[in-house]
Amino acid sequence: MFRPLLPCLTLATLLGGSGVFSAQPAAAITPGAACLNPLYKPVHTRLKPLADLLAKGEGNYNSVNRGYAGDTPGGIDGLTSKTFDQFTVQQVIEMQRSWLYAVGRYQFIPTTLRFAVAMSEVEMKDKFTNEVQDKLMTALIIYKRPAVGAYLQGHHGHTGWALNEIAKEWASVEYKNGRGYYDQIGGNRAHITRKQTWEVLQTIKKEWLRDKGRL
Repeated sequence: MFRPLLPCLTLATLLGGSGVFSAQPAAAITPGAACLNPLYKPVHTRLKPLADLLAKGEGNYNSVNRGYAGDTPGGIDGLTSKTFDQFTVQQVIEMQRSWLYAVGRYQFIPTTLRFAVAMSEVEMKDKFTNEVQDKLMTALIIYKRPAVGAYLQGHHGHTGWALNEIAKEWASVEYKNGRGYYDQIGGNRAHITRKQTWEVLQTIKKEWLRDKGRL
């Protein structure tokens, strides 16, 4: 299983050098070791402004739906009297195989959640905590929608491409002309404007490139 989002990515990866989506081999990293470079930030921390914006349209860490947007306003705690941080990732995936559809702050659907787990450091036995959900969202940005990650690191300047990819991943984000890519499908409707998304991308990109320039 490929798990490239390791605790300390190579500086080339984090700060925009060659091999932008590569990482140190697992054997080269001591478990729990801290990255010594003072500019190091976990990617999910760098993406926090985007994560917070998406949450305004998608939900909170305990949000769920069973196939139609807004069909379960009480979230997972309303259904089970537990919050997601009390369940493992494996348990959440099992729930999606039977009675849940989209889960968590970023409304992971079944195929998307499995992809994100496979492409991250997250283990099936890990609890589905806030941080784990943030890491899984990061895996979607970097590996499922690489045009976004590449844009944020200055590897291309096609803003529209990056914005379109985000809208294709999250139904609450405007795609074109005020409409989301999935509007009218499963009760979805865009709540986050293209301008709002653009502004957040600029904030993240500016900091990432600033740190790159300080090496």
